[in-house]
Amino acid sequence: MRIRSLTPLALIIGATFGGQAQASGDDSCYPAWSLLRDSLDVCNNLVFLSPGNDSRVNLRLLLADRKALELKPNALTEDEMAEGYGPVPFAVARLDTGEIGGDESEESGAAALSVLLDKLGLKRDSTDSAGQAFLQGEGSRCRSNRDDSAAQFIEQLVATASLPETERQSLARSRLQLLDACTWDAEKQAGLLPTDVQSAEGKAFVSYLQAASDFYSGRFIEAENGFASLSETSQPWLKEVASYMIARTRLNAAQQDAFDEYGTLRQDKIDKPAYARVAEAFDHYLGAYPQGRYALSAKGLMRRVHWLSGDLDKLADDYNAQLTQTRDEQRNVPMDALIQETDNKLLMSMAQATPSALMTATSDLMLMRPDTPAKLTRDTLLAQKAVFAERPAMFDYLQAAFAFYVDKQPTNALKLLPRDIPATLDYFAFSQQTLRGLALEASNDLPAAQSLWLKLLPLARQPLQREQLELALAMNYERSDQLDKVFATASPIQSAQVRLILLDKVASAPLLRQQIEQGINDTEKRTAQFVLLYKELLHGQYAAFADDLKTLPEKPAEDKLGTSLGYVYGTGQTLQLFQWSGAKADSGYACPPVAEIASLLQANDKDAKGLNCLGEFILRNGLDSMPLDQRPGAGQLGSTGSGFRGELFSRLNGYQTVIADSKAAREDKAYALFRAINCYGPSGYNSCGGRDVAQSVRKGWFKQLKTTYGSTSWAKSLQYYW
Repeated sequence: MRIRSLTPLALIIGATFGGQAQASGDDSCYPAWSLLRDSLDVCNNLVFLSPGNDSRVNLRLLLADRKALELKPNALTEDEMAEGYGPVPFAVARLDTGEIGGDESEESGAAALSVLLDKLGLKRDSTDSAGQAFLQGEGSRCRSNRDDSAAQFIEQLVATASLPETERQSLARSRLQLLDACTWDAEKQAGLLPTDVQSAEGKAFVSYLQAASDFYSGRFIEAENGFASLSETSQPWLKEVASYMIARTRLNAAQQDAFDEYGTLRQDKIDKPAYARVAEAFDHYLGAYPQGRYALSAKGLMRRVHWLSGDLDKLADDYNAQLTQTRDEQRNVPMDALIQETDNKLLMSMAQATPSALMTATSDLMLMRPDTPAKLTRDTLLAQKAVFAERPAMFDYLQAAFAFYVDKQPTNALKLLPRDIPATLDYFAFSQQTLRGLALEASNDLPAAQSLWLKLLPLARQPLQREQLELALAMNYERSDQLDKVFATASPIQSAQVRLILLDKVASAPLLRQQIEQGINDTEKRTAQFVLLYKELLHGQYAAFADDLKTLPEKPAEDKLGTSLGYVYGTGQTLQLFQWSGAKADSGYACPPVAEIASLLQANDKDAKGLNCLGEFILRNGLDSMPLDQRPGAGQLGSTGSGFRGELFSRLNGYQTVIADSKAAREDKAYALFRAINCYGPSGYNSCGGRDVAQSVRKGWFKQLKTTYGSTSWAKSLQYYW
């Protein structure tokens, strides 16, 4: 995506021309301005519990209420603003902290290793390690063969005072050699291991190196036996790491055939007894070392065991505990990574309730989506009552959501939602009241919903709550034919994007004139003036255009308007557009200034010169398929209908009118034919708006231009019709 600075109409053009959540051809997101959504849309999330939200967003809302995390939306980027975004709706990435879990240990491990080698008087031949070859998150037993692991080993060599210095150096050199690769046959392995070690402590370290190299080489039986041989060693670190590595070795052995060539877990290859032995080994380690050096890693790997073995109940308990009952320093990955892992490994697999109310609620909302293969049924939902025994309000909310989104019975949803508004709105209470407001509107009680939105506004103190309420209230005003309330002096609706969308799509000429004077900032004032003049001219209100053009400053601001999605359609205009001089174009067809064009059409709306030149105004300024002319999808902000009556002018219709005019001057008719044919060139698709015409008609135009007007420069230059 190109980074573009936000300009006045970029907001409304980007915001309203966004029916598709995910743009084709790139990975950009565009906003869909609506609170009603029951299907997944990662680009358009809301700040209440909804089936249409990404599950990671719903999970974050629930965790925020439990004080497990703070919901802190990222500031809008230039790209997001150029795509038309405001605070709400938002793409899922807006809530990420960016702490997915990097490889900080790599840098610190390299530094620690360097210090230790200096103490031993050793130098590395290469700073590369086998573990560096893997991306963050990429699974491989070799990922741990890195500088930090080597540093831990050598740290213990240095700390073991009884170890002879020659053996210490020999063992350190051997560990450095093991960093270079991850797979060795038995002969090469023997060549890497030290042969001059005689002390009991030194031999224990050699046993560890041999077991570790067996592990990295995929010889898991030999590796487990090697680590098991260290269970009685007197060296504390070797004893602990060996216990941990027995569990890791069993895990790697159990999952050897667990994935297909595409990395998908194969359910037919789940070896439950093998995973039970893995769990036993991790339990043994954690029982002996509950605060051990590898305890966090062991707990994380236990989650993997529960996932691989298909034990979703235990996996749900794992994530519930990690997300809600654990401090940051007690997690093996940051919260962002844990939420992503929960989504990938649990929520995407859940088709039934688990003991965790948190996970079940998040999953239930996903299963209410109409396009979900494993759909939630009412009987299944009601059977979950015991899961929500300690959270009955959540159980009621899920039933209300089911009634609203699945059964399409908003009156039944209202019966399950609280009428009283609490003094404090956490995200769950806000969700209850939001769903209540939507159910009132779906029941055609717009006044009651409007009253509710207004009552909630002063209580909305959590991030994004007020912005969502402003959108809800604005949509209510629009559908209640009370658009003037959005722009009243004391209006609670201050969201720039919401106001600009309504000015663009719905506002009448009087309201636009009002906002030229009373807009909340210069952007809104200039936008109102641009929209007013553009729509008057393109909707054939030429007298009004002439009058309102008089209010345009002699030197309008040079701020570009509509430079977001408008780039696709050649916009990026300023108010200076309406001072177009109409100088003779490259085509050789001369036109007067835009004000005179409007005057010609005011006197005769079928004036051939006026119609052709209005077409020139559109063509030369890149206004074909102008985003301002597009209608939002049904149910979105600004979709109730334009405040301007009359058919929108299109170049093709204008040219057809001139072609059919028997009184049109020869030059005007020839140019109209030339331009009408070119509306389809070179792609064969109409780029001029209006209704399509058959190829046979275009062929007739071409023949007419080449014969009747064959002496004109336009006829001579045109070789094809499309």
